Amino acid sequence: MTTFLRLFAALSLLLLLGAGALAESPPGPKDDSVPEARAGVEAAARKAGAAGVRAEKWASEREGLLDQARQLLYDTEAARFAVTRQEAYIARERADIGELKARTDAALATRRDLDPVMETLYAELVRTRDAGLPFAKDERRTRLAALRRTLDDPDATAGEKLGRLLEALRMEAGYSLDIEAEDAVMEADGAPIAVTVLRAGRLALLRMPASGAWVERFDPASGEWARLPHADGRELAKAVQISRRQRIAELVYLPVGHPVAQAAPATQQQREAQ
Repeated sequence: MTTFLRLFAALSLLLLLGAGALAESPPGPKDDSVPEARAGVEAAARKAGAAGVRAEKWASEREGLLDQARQLLYDTEAARFAVTRQEAYIARERADIGELKARTDAALATRRDLDPVMETLYAELVRTRDAGLPFAKDERRTRLAALRRTLDDPDATAGEKLGRLLEALRMEAGYSLDIEAEDAVMEADGAPIAVTVLRAGRLALLRMPASGAWVERFDPASGEWARLPHADGRELAKAVQISRRQRIAELVYLPVGHPVAQAAPATQQQREAQ
């Protein structure tokens, strides 16, 4: 654009110099070539000016096209980045969907197999209660009856049934971790007698009268109370006091573990003599 402007300025200067020279020269014969030259110079000047305008317009259009090209390049890179990120997001979503489907299938399979498992566990609870030591009968019977109603309830959800079953299992397991003593009137040698009954976890169920003269242990195999030979009622009395928080905990020796030889039950006269 600068070259065309310079050309236009040079032609204009030549035109002015020519006009000045013609004015200073003496009048002479009329020459027709001067107007033609002036007209040529003016035409060339007009062409140069038009070329400069076109060049300026082209330069402006060129800058606009370059701006558009740069914007398109930026938009292309931004779109490529967005597509890459979207593809990564879709891949993660597909992986999550696959994992969720696998978990759902596993949950459905577990639910299908859950009812037989719960029935098996319930039957084991009943068997353990009936074959084990006879303690907390009313409490355990009430709990198992409530559990049976829940398992048979068609409106109860699988989660509710499983929760009740796990609670019953937890309560039964808790019996193995504590000792408990209670006073009761039980039959011994065909006569009722006041005794103290001590449950040592699930290991043993022991009883003795207030005098501590004898100690008996319940035998689950026979379902009877068996007299323990040479049993020391003082150890059992200490265990009862510890269980009732009437005595500081200490080491006591209780007849639990392997079965011992059963002694012959004492007669009523022998007990009265003792």
